[in-house]
Amino acid sequence: MMVGHSQGGVQAVKILYDLAGASGADLHVWNPVTGVAENRTTIVDPLTGTERPVVGLAVPYASAVGAGGAALLLPNQWSMMHRLRTIPDSVEDFTGFTINVDFVAMTFPGSRGASEFHHNGKAQVRNVILPSAYNHVVVPVTRELAESEAMRAWLNAYVPDRKGQTETLPPGPSDNALWAADVWYSIKQHWCLEAQRLIRAKRALVAAH
Repeated sequence: MMVGHSQGGVQAVKILYDLAGASGADLHVWNPVTGVAENRTTIVDPLTGTERPVVGLAVPYASAVGAGGAALLLPNQWSMMHRLRTIPDSVEDFTGFTINVDFVAMTFPGSRGASEFHHNGKAQVRNVILPSAYNHVVVPVTRELAESEAMRAWLNAYVPDRKGQTETLPPGPSDNALWAADVWYSIKQHWCLEAQRLIRAKRALVAAH
């Protein structure tokens, strides 16, 4: 899963394009421990146990908040200028978060269509508008939400698109709670879906032998 913020949101979509083969047929495996790429372009698929290329891998969930605008003026992001909002099939479920008024990402109520994400194939894409009071720079700062038992309960009970949830926010700090709740819902959802997928794959391998 990938959760990107601001320029990190642009990077997340760029990685989706890399997985889709936009940078070529070969993509080297990156080792997060050593911080360098390995001399291989394949992985062992955890579902089938067979070797497969990195290119073509589909990410279960990815999201981006505050992506675009000023970030696209940086030379390392120019390649995303015209494709940031178009999500390829290398992700199954993508959520694009837009702050209603965001001077950094250059998103405003009157330009809603230009800031919306959409798929170019079969990826499931959602667009979520966050309140104007949310600050572009600190929207991912949510650690303090976990300090309140009542807020943790609210976050765990949150369901996207269910009406009236903001009226039930518990007293105390609630900055960025809607973003945190939506992302947390999707992470929990895909943890469960991937666990189910792995169990089914293992059962299928046993049955085949």
